[in-house]
Amino acid sequence: MKKIILGTTLCASVLLVALSGCGKEEIKGTIESEKVTETSTSLSNGVEEVSGDVSLKDDGYFKEIVTGNKDPKVKSEAEYKTDWSDDSWEHVDFKIDKVKVVQVDKFKDDEEKEYKGLVSMHYTLENKGDEEVKVHPNEATIVLKDGKEIKGEHFNDTWEDIFNKDHKKDGHVYFKFTDLDQIDNIKEIKLSFDGHKKDSSEDKVDHTFDVKLPLELAK
Repeated sequence: MKKIILGTTLCASVLLVALSGCGKEEIKGTIESEKVTETSTSLSNGVEEVSGDVSLKDDGYFKEIVTGNKDPKVKSEAEYKTDWSDDSWEHVDFKIDKVKVVQVDKFKDDEEKEYKGLVSMHYTLENKGDEEVKVHPNEATIVLKDGKEIKGEHFNDTWEDIFNKDHKKDGHVYFKFTDLDQIDNIKEIKLSFDGHKKDSSEDKVDHTFDVKLPLELAK
């Protein structure tokens, strides 16, 4: 896995296009810091083994996909912090504060499909207004440079749409990669959340947080 940066440079802007009844509004943030960690590998009987004790078992950023007896070793990881935020609708403060990219050794999902790389994006939502609203994840995809898309996982079955005033919640969006070349060719992350006012019908979307977060390989 090559080193990846968010945006065109380490201090590049990330871009949100917030769609509302009044049109489009661009909100920018900056990358605050990044950290890249690699573990060493060795050959044992012709098979590459990852040395050290770095694993995802106790990593909170992958807690919903690394469960049970799964405990893949981490071959390398890159962690990025961002100050991205949007509070343009109903005093709901929506933030994306971290993206983590890891190359893993021998990770399989519940269907025994093997993956070589994982991406986790952490977000928070806080209702600072006086009214209850409903906010729920809609779509999440990673777009590769060749135009292909990889769908993310939200774990909607554990998500509560009703969002009381003065309440804060957080969550992760996950992406899994069967080929490390896919990680090296990430173009951007696209994410959308739908918002509903308290008295709106269930099929009416009052606001969409529409996020486009560019990722680019370091030179």
